[in-house]
Amino acid sequence: MADLLELPAAPTGVRATTRSKPGYLEIDLDVTARAVPIVRTIAGAHLRLWGLAGLVDGVTLAVSELLTNVLQHAAPDARTGARNARLTITRLPGMLNVCVRDGERALPMPSLPGADGERGRGLLLLSALADDFGCSPSQGGKDVWANFLITGDALSDGEQQ
Repeated sequence: MADLLELPAAPTGVRATTRSKPGYLEIDLDVTARAVPIVRTIAGAHLRLWGLAGLVDGVTLAVSELLTNVLQHAAPDARTGARNARLTITRLPGMLNVCVRDGERALPMPSLPGADGERGRGLLLLSALADDFGCSPSQGGKDVWANFLITGDALSDGEQQ
């Protein structure tokens, strides 16, 4: 009986705070290689709950790319050594907005990677996945965002816009 009362051990290496309500998800996290697929799964689950199963593949890939960019390009926090970011996914009339805010002030610059290059394709991929994307300075850093139109193909289970 005592085993039933013990709390399972939390996974190590992942720290995040999640807030959600219908049509809105916010995750503050330490971006690590281990956290990216977990956040991707959480984002996909929320889209399915919101009746937007048709957007899951594109949005979760965009989330992975945006968080990986933080992991690769943002400077770690001087106090904690972590790369902090906030992911928000917001359902708006006719579209879904995905935004990652980090503390790095430098705006991302598109690049043309070589044929064998393993890096430098994130913004190109984002432009192919999203209906619109961009970046802008924010208080203490920058926002990199992508918008996905909610069309009939994006909706599932009879969901209406």
